[in-house]
Amino acid sequence: MNTAIALKRGISAEIYKYRSTFVFWFIILAPAFIPIINLIVFLKRGDEIVERGGTAWGNLLQFSNGPANFLFPFFVFIVALFVSNIEWNSNTWKLIYTQPINRLSVFFSKLLVFVAMLFVSLMLYGTLILVVGKIVHTINPDLGFGDPFDLVMLYGRTFRMFLATLGFASIQFYISQRTKNILLPLGIGIGGIISFMIVVQGWEYAMFHPYGYHVAASGEYVGARSLLLENMQPIYLSLAVFLILSLTAAIDASKKRIV
Repeated sequence: MNTAIALKRGISAEIYKYRSTFVFWFIILAPAFIPIINLIVFLKRGDEIVERGGTAWGNLLQFSNGPANFLFPFFVFIVALFVSNIEWNSNTWKLIYTQPINRLSVFFSKLLVFVAMLFVSLMLYGTLILVVGKIVHTINPDLGFGDPFDLVMLYGRTFRMFLATLGFASIQFYISQRTKNILLPLGIGIGGIISFMIVVQGWEYAMFHPYGYHVAASGEYVGARSLLLENMQPIYLSLAVFLILSLTAAIDASKKRIV
C-alpha cells in the first residue's frame, strides 16, 4: 500500500476512534476553562483591574497566560495518555500490528493526530480569549476592549506556545506509547513540571529543561504589541527535542515487539 494512502487512512481511523469519546469533548471544552473564569472576573472587577494600569487587552492576556502556562501541560499529559491508552485498554495493539499496514504509518498517524489535537485546542483557546474581550466590551463599553487589537499578536503568541510545547509533549507521547501503566507517564510529567519550577529559581541551565520551554518562550507583551520573534531559543530547543524523540519513537515502533 502506498505510504501516503496508508497514512491518510491511518489518520482517518484515528479521528473516527476519538470522535465519540471523552477526548473529543476534552479538546473542545478544556480550552474554555480559563476564558470563562476571566470572563467572570472582568465582568465583576474589570474597572478595578484596568485602573491598576495597562490596557484592557493587556490585562486580559496577563490574566490568561499565567494560568495557561501552568495548566496546559496537564492537558497535554491527559491527551497523550488517552491517545495511547485507548489501544492498551481495549487490547487492540496486537490486532493493529497484524493488519497489512506499515507500523510507521500507524505510529505517525497517532503522532499527527495528537499534535493536531494540541494545535486545535490552543487555537480555540486564543479565539476564546478574543471572544471574552468582545463580550466584556458589549456589557461594559467603557472598559477599553473596544480599542484596536492585533490578532496577529494574539495568535502568534498562541502559536509560539504550541511550538514550545512540542518538546515535552513528544516525551509524554513516547512514554505513553511504551507502557500501559498510566501512572508512569503522568508521574514523569508532573515530576518534570515540579523539577522545572525548582531549577528555574536559580540554575543557569534551567532554559534547557524541556518542561519549561513553553514558559521561557512566552512572548513579551509591551503595550499594544508582542515581541513574537524575540527569545526563539526555547522554541528551537523544543522542536529539536520533538524531532529527536519522534524519530526515536518511530524507530522503536518499526521494530517487532511484544504487546
